[in-house]
Amino acid sequence: MHAPSASDLAAATSPAVITEHSNHLLTQTGMEARAAAGHSGSAGGPSILRVVPLLRVSGPKRKRVVLVGHSRLVIQDIDRVAIESFVTNAWVEGTEQGEFARVEIDAAPADKRVAAATAEFERDLPDWPDPASADDRQMHIAKHAKALAELSRNAVASVREIRYDLEHRLAHFSSKGHPTTSNTPIVASLLELNIICGRAADEAREAVREGLWLHLSDSEAYHSYRRLQDPTIINIAAAATAATRSWMRLHDAGVRQCLEMRKQLDAESGSARDLMAAAASVSNSREADSQSAFNTLAAVASLGLGIPALVLALYGADRLLPLNTEPRQLAFIPVAAGLLFAAIIAIWRAPKGKHSRIWIVGAISIIIVLLSLLVAAGLLAPSS
Repeated sequence: MHAPSASDLAAATSPAVITEHSNHLLTQTGMEARAAAGHSGSAGGPSILRVVPLLRVSGPKRKRVVLVGHSRLVIQDIDRVAIESFVTNAWVEGTEQGEFARVEIDAAPADKRVAAATAEFERDLPDWPDPASADDRQMHIAKHAKALAELSRNAVASVREIRYDLEHRLAHFSSKGHPTTSNTPIVASLLELNIICGRAADEAREAVREGLWLHLSDSEAYHSYRRLQDPTIINIAAAATAATRSWMRLHDAGVRQCLEMRKQLDAESGSARDLMAAAASVSNSREADSQSAFNTLAAVASLGLGIPALVLALYGADRLLPLNTEPRQLAFIPVAAGLLFAAIIAIWRAPKGKHSRIWIVGAISIIIVLLSLLVAAGLLAPSS
């Protein structure tokens, strides 16, 4: 959305909602300049400013969109309120394998799914104005900063659902009856999920470290709150209490929302790394199972080819072939017995699961084909 001019907002009773897709960095100089500017960014007197992390997960399963960034709340007066959200990273979920693909920020506004997620986020913003705090700009912004921070913290539950879904897919892949032999799509999604958690945790960590950038509008309250968080900090401010400022409890609640969001994201990031390690173990286990199945198949093939060769070496091909007399046909029985023994081993060593029948039918078919070829060759062999 484009920012309206200051004249357009002179009598506004709801905030200007500005959502951008950019790699906007929170610099001290830039934030000071924004606080000193008016509602639409033009000079118009100092504003009160807060910055909270932005994490949004929207859309149905296998079509989810994840937005990560931060939101700035700017209040010049009660009738001039702006929420400026900066989406610094965006991901979309694929429909086939369910992988998460990162969307370049330059292309994000043109992506219909990202645009829909942005519009949904704007619709879920807190209602403005707040009659209970209409006379106190600091109370007003503290309440809505806390509400925005809580929206982002609640979104961690959606990130957790993504991780549960990937964990379930990995467990399904681990079963022997699963036809897919590669878990690369799952590992790729876990890597992207780890990046999502890391990026969002960075935004929350920055918001906590800067105290939601309270120092730009009330340096004394900022330093008092820092003393509340860490009594070992050396400054002359007294530790903040509910009496320090009327809105201090709401400000503390907003910071705690960001702190809890960061803790939960760090835990999700650790779980994603554990799942990647589990995926590697599952891959090694499946490779071992595949090697064991191959060895069994090679043993069956060796019996099927080796026993006839051994019989021919003992009897001599010229004495056994062609199979046109009863003694020669009786001498051929060890060859058939060896192939029958190979078929029994193939059935006994067949893998479990829905592919067991395919394995058994395939192995028996190979034995029958080998036996048929040997019999046909014996009958058609020329007489010496």
